[in-house]
Amino acid sequence: MSEMEEKRLFATEKFGGRALYRLHAATVFLGICMVLCYRATHVPAAGSGRAAWLGMLAAELWFSFYWVITQSVRWCPIRRRTFKDRLAARYEGRLPSVDIFVCTADPQSEPPSLVMATVLSLMAYNYPPEKLSVYLSDDGGSIFTFYALLETSTFAKHWLPFCRRHNIEPRSPAAYFAESDKPHDPHDLEEWSCIKDMYEEMTERIDSVVRLGKVPEEIKVSHKGFSEWNSGITSKDHQPIVQILIDGKGNNAVDNEGNVLPTLVYMAREKRPQYHHNFKAGAMNALIRVSSIISNSPVILNVDCDMYSNNNDSIRDALCFFLDEEMGQKIAFVQFPQNYNNMTKNNIYGNSFNVINQVELSGIDTWGGPLYIGTGCFHRRETLCGRKFTKEYKEDWGRGIKTQQHIGHTEEKAKSLATCSYEHNTQWGNEIGVKYGIAVEDVFTGLAIHCRGWESVYCNPTRPAFIGVAPTTLAQTILQHKRWSEGNLSIFLSKYCPFLFGHGKTRLLHQMGYSIYGLWAPNSLPTLYYVIIPSLGLLKGIPLFPEIMSPWITPFIYVSIVKNIYSAYEAISCGDTLRGWWNGQRMWMVRRITSYLYGTIDTIRKLLGLSKMGFVISPKVSDEDESKRYEQEIMEFGTSSPEYVIIATVALLNLVLLCGLLVIINIPIYEAMFLRKDRGRIPFPVTLASVGFVTPMGEMEKRLFATEKVGGRALYRLHAVTVLVGICMVLCYRATHVPAAGSGRAAWLGMLAAELWFSFYWVITQTVRWAPIRRRTFKDRLAARYGERLPCVDIFVCTADPQSEPPSLVMATILSLMAYNYPTEKLSIYLSDDGGSILTFYAMWETSTFAKHWVPFCRRHNIEPRSPAAYFAESDKPRDPSTLEEFSSVKVNHKGFSEWDIGITSKDHHPIVQILIDGKGNDEVDSEGNILPTLVYMAREKRPHYHHNFKAGAMNTLIRVSSVISDSPIILNVDCDMYSNNIDSIRDALCFFLDEEMGQKIAFVQCPQNYNNMTKNSIYGNSFNVMNQVELSGMDTWGGPLYFGTGCFHRRETLCGRRFTKDYKEDWDRGIQTHQHIDHTEEKAKALATCTYEHNMQWGNEIGVKYGIAVEDVFTGLAIHCRGWESVYCNPPKPAFIGVGPTTLAQTILQHKRWSEGTLSVKYCPLLFGHGKIRFLHQLGYSLPSLWAPNSLPTVYYVVIPSLGLLKSIPLFPEVMSPWITPFLYVSIVKNIYSAYEAISAGDTLRGWWNGQRMWTVKRITSYLYGFIDTIRKSLGLSNMGFVVSPKVSDEDELKRYEQEIMEFGMSSPEYVIIATIALLNLVCLMGGLCQILTSGENMLFNGAFLQVLLCGLLVTINIPIYEAMFLRKDRERIPFSVTLASIGFSTLARRVEELEECLEDHFSRLPDAVVGDIVSFLPTKDGARTQVLSSRWRHLWRSAPFNVDLQESNQPFGWRNPVSEIPRILSSHPGPGRRFAIHFCDVPVLRDSPDTTLDGWLQSPALRNLQQLEFHHGGRRPPLPASVMHRFSSTLRIASFGGFCFPDEDGSNASALRLLLLQQLTLVRVTVSECSLRALLAGCPV
Repeated sequence: MSEMEEKRLFATEKFGGRALYRLHAATVFLGICMVLCYRATHVPAAGSGRAAWLGMLAAELWFSFYWVITQSVRWCPIRRRTFKDRLAARYEGRLPSVDIFVCTADPQSEPPSLVMATVLSLMAYNYPPEKLSVYLSDDGGSIFTFYALLETSTFAKHWLPFCRRHNIEPRSPAAYFAESDKPHDPHDLEEWSCIKDMYEEMTERIDSVVRLGKVPEEIKVSHKGFSEWNSGITSKDHQPIVQILIDGKGNNAVDNEGNVLPTLVYMAREKRPQYHHNFKAGAMNALIRVSSIISNSPVILNVDCDMYSNNNDSIRDALCFFLDEEMGQKIAFVQFPQNYNNMTKNNIYGNSFNVINQVELSGIDTWGGPLYIGTGCFHRRETLCGRKFTKEYKEDWGRGIKTQQHIGHTEEKAKSLATCSYEHNTQWGNEIGVKYGIAVEDVFTGLAIHCRGWESVYCNPTRPAFIGVAPTTLAQTILQHKRWSEGNLSIFLSKYCPFLFGHGKTRLLHQMGYSIYGLWAPNSLPTLYYVIIPSLGLLKGIPLFPEIMSPWITPFIYVSIVKNIYSAYEAISCGDTLRGWWNGQRMWMVRRITSYLYGTIDTIRKLLGLSKMGFVISPKVSDEDESKRYEQEIMEFGTSSPEYVIIATVALLNLVLLCGLLVIINIPIYEAMFLRKDRGRIPFPVTLASVGFVTPMGEMEKRLFATEKVGGRALYRLHAVTVLVGICMVLCYRATHVPAAGSGRAAWLGMLAAELWFSFYWVITQTVRWAPIRRRTFKDRLAARYGERLPCVDIFVCTADPQSEPPSLVMATILSLMAYNYPTEKLSIYLSDDGGSILTFYAMWETSTFAKHWVPFCRRHNIEPRSPAAYFAESDKPRDPSTLEEFSSVKVNHKGFSEWDIGITSKDHHPIVQILIDGKGNDEVDSEGNILPTLVYMAREKRPHYHHNFKAGAMNTLIRVSSVISDSPIILNVDCDMYSNNIDSIRDALCFFLDEEMGQKIAFVQCPQNYNNMTKNSIYGNSFNVMNQVELSGMDTWGGPLYFGTGCFHRRETLCGRRFTKDYKEDWDRGIQTHQHIDHTEEKAKALATCTYEHNMQWGNEIGVKYGIAVEDVFTGLAIHCRGWESVYCNPPKPAFIGVGPTTLAQTILQHKRWSEGTLSVKYCPLLFGHGKIRFLHQLGYSLPSLWAPNSLPTVYYVVIPSLGLLKSIPLFPEVMSPWITPFLYVSIVKNIYSAYEAISAGDTLRGWWNGQRMWTVKRITSYLYGFIDTIRKSLGLSNMGFVVSPKVSDEDELKRYEQEIMEFGMSSPEYVIIATIALLNLVCLMGGLCQILTSGENMLFNGAFLQVLLCGLLVTINIPIYEAMFLRKDRERIPFSVTLASIGFSTLARRVEELEECLEDHFSRLPDAVVGDIVSFLPTKDGARTQVLSSRWRHLWRSAPFNVDLQESNQPFGWRNPVSEIPRILSSHPGPGRRFAIHFCDVPVLRDSPDTTLDGWLQSPALRNLQQLEFHHGGRRPPLPASVMHRFSSTLRIASFGGFCFPDEDGSNASALRLLLLQQLTLVRVTVSECSLRALLAGCPV
């Protein structure tokens, strides 16, 4: 051993086996990463438990993060070992003084006899007693505690010598006498018995006083300290009390052997209701101050009142660290572990803390020292007083008050330090002393000390230093951990979070060690999730873990097993038993779902200011029955508590669902609920409440479907609110920045109108995005509950034209429907052939034969899809078309062919009904002898003079015909090209109809439209992914999706007009079950399929599918909703139906034209027709498709006008540097980013979304525009409704281009002209605008053209496929040359119109105000004044322009007879300067009386300042010319005209009075002037 090591007073040793542990940790970490990878890469589809899956991912992410945090204390733990012999050899005579603080608060929860045993153990340390001072802080201010301490001071005189003499341990008399009933040395029996009797007598006296509730008067007079307790004192309102019971410095403070006793002080700090006392932290700080004037020792030990000293050398152990020459100066405190003496063998409540004591605190000691845990801790006094660590600081270990002082004086001085007001306006509880404001003030204080540069050490000697009393009931355990977790979380969520407060002050791994306890409380949420959601998932049949045969199950099993094996090993190594570890796992769960959960909630409430911090003392005593059950390791409940309800509910929920591990771990809970009879069982109200909570979850098992909210709505709503704010700012900008007339005002107002519409429509779209939901069905429950009692189902398929809808395509759909996974005898398939085609009937007859082989083949091999065309699509063998000879030979094989005679046509034929397979007949079986579904062909009667109402008429006929053949309560209708892709679709739908709680309200179940011929990037935007995944789900929230004509299961009664009533009960057993004569049934059915049957009836109005609108399906669904019914949207992971989407642009435009035209019908507007019948948000949802068509007008405006504005240099958006550009950019960018995210989330590609944006524009400027126009024409009676069947086939070249995602044009069409014209116009405008920008410099770009360039450029980019089809492509389906030529013509015409408008444009308004003002000044007075009413800009121009007044007889504005009254008003209304003043007036009375004064007043007006032209003509007698003419205007007048005046005679001396220096023109009419004056006047005009 080196010399340095021999000098050290302690040694530090690393734990063994760390390499093996780190290998274990690395493999677990790898397993955790694989678990998270699995979670992230196997997220199920929407509606298949995605929300639960993502919740599991979040929980596992948290557990992973927390596990990483815990590795900080397991990576490199250390042990400390002290050398007390070296300490004694080196410092024995110079050991520092030690102050010991004991805190108690309530004599009921902390019995004084228990506290006194602790005090006695501390007084009896193996340490110089004169250097020990023991302080008891009694926060209850109890006279009983003081009395007990007084008794202790007497008993100590006997106990301390006894301990010293026999060197006994422990030195708590209660613990010592409890461990043995006789002394180790028989010779000491007498003394031992005497001391024991003395202790028991003392304890009995103390306990009897407490029981009695008062101290006898004879005892009170024995010590002055009792006088402190008067009649008005209470535990929460009393003066400071300080009593030195033993003064260790006094000569009389000796034991019965004459040895000095330690100082013993009682303190009860002042308490007043109006002052916050800060709980234990306040008591500790008061003790620090009080002790500073009594003993002022450099070392402070604080212990809880129930933690007696178990090791009489603990002080010496601590001093080995403080006094170590090398490391001692850095150490702020020495922390000993918490140990308990009342632990049961198997630690029923998991309170032993063996793993924390042996592993975690040793691990955190590596990185800077353990946290301060509030008891069993030796402090350097200076660190508690706020000192920062510096290398220069040297502790004065010899400090302390050595001399005796007057006790009375010292007590009074100490009392002043224990008052409520002492800390006011000081740093106590902040920078000095123990910290305030958090329930775990100890941890917070230790963190602050570490952050001031100090370190701490963890000392865990072989013999425990301190032993206390652990909670003996579950309630006490939960309460204790709630306080700890709440306090630690408060630190973590405050500015004192270890990662923030400790950043740069302590090591990162030290911060992580502190955070282990700071994050106890948040563990509650993922734990609660993990013990509930997987169980509910099991209930709902939602798999949340890998399949047993999947390789991904390996990391789950590995992490779970290895972590738990190591956890058990760790616990057993630390002293627990295997069963004790198991109990710890139970309590791990119990604490997390109760203590930590409530701790989290209370912390959040405190942060929000909804509650204040409290402190509840953990009781240290239990009654006899509780103690007995505790010793028997039976869990104690006994009282009703919310925490017990949570425990019982979670346990019962897992029992109902049989979730193995959780059930086993909760066995004691079930015993306490159902088996135990003692008082500590779970109370019956708690059991009843837990059953009540579990019952609804059990009831969920009865539900046949579940409704789940789509996740991420809070984030979406935040996005929507910000977009709404941006939209409002855009509209505000538009409304407040309207340009002047002639500066693009009309275009600006059009932009405002378009943006108002887009804003309104965007708000409408929020109804389906605000709170979307998903539905999930439980077909296993349906099968278990209804078995063979499932209702019959009629399936309607409609076709109309064998050319557009090939019979082979239709028959593949029929076969897929016949092969449902459903009792075949309960299926009836009806085909309505509105074309009345014998080819369709023949195909149907062939299908009925093939079905005998196909249906059993599907059942036997359980194939999907069950459309033979889709199933065999991978085969490259072509189908051979039937020859005419084969067809002719087949005709004679069925009587149905006789229906087609030579006179029949598709639009003129009689009704045809043929039952090809009668599912109720014994002969209708397949090749395996099983019954086949009923199969019916129907072609309703058609006559030219009867309107057949298109598909709606066919549906209504099917409803009637089916009512006499099968009459099933459920009707499914599908389009002829929409084959069944999911064999369980019927069962999915029945889960809604047959649900006991909600089923009676449901009228129809709508499945989405999906297509199997979509290209990867959906070139025509026909995938409808966003509509299927988002919009219909969102509409489902408010009352159900709309009915869109296919893939819909109906309740028959709702189609027949029934209104919803709560008392209506569906007869699911209805239907025609018995076999009937086919011919009779067919004839009966034909009568229901005639043209005249509906005459004067409510069919198409109140009954059946609605007539009169192209989208009869949507209107029918709206009518059903308005009758009180609801609908649901069912979108299973495997699509229910798959059809054929349009493969050309023409088909897409045609389809959307029909849809937009039909939904625009004004008569059945959802907001009017649905008012008061369905929810407002449901009405808005219906309005979305209704407003497709009106979207065309603002869209056309927005893709044309900004581009033309760019060409004309008319800015329509804010300047680049203007703050107003922000909302425009924000709304545009954020909306499009979210739109792309939404599309990609729904299954589209990024390019697919881009194609959708192109088609969004194309459909609005073509389909919706034509739909809007046609709707208006129909409303005005200018056209009739029509129905065009969308073709379901394309030729080979079209399909090839479609698969290559090349847009299909090919033919001349008005729609293509619009598309090409707008595309070309934007290209021309962009090029023209850029040329202007390049020629005019950057000013144009930055003065408002930027966004127009951006918009125009975006439109050009999006139209690139259009330009390719116009100019680059050479295939047949390029845009025809005629269309290109027409578009060029229209673009040129638009440019010419703009040029013409430019010629006619008001350029005058573009002139500067100064120039316009000059022009106005040349106008006649009346016209100049009138310019003020043109606009706000012109209002000030007349007054700011030079004054021009012309009051000649021909144009005076006020009449000739008396202009005098108007002249002053005109002159006073203008500020000047003057340009021209011309008045011609008569001889009026005013001028007769005082002509000189009146005329001079006019000419002195400010309006005539700097007058240049003066015309003054008087029509009566000739008054003198006013002198001001010559004087005021001599330097400004250029033109003068005088008439009817008399010029003054001027001699040579006054010749200068007639000088007009700038006069250029002079006119004199009927004036009187002398020759001298005339000469003077002419001489005075030098120009």
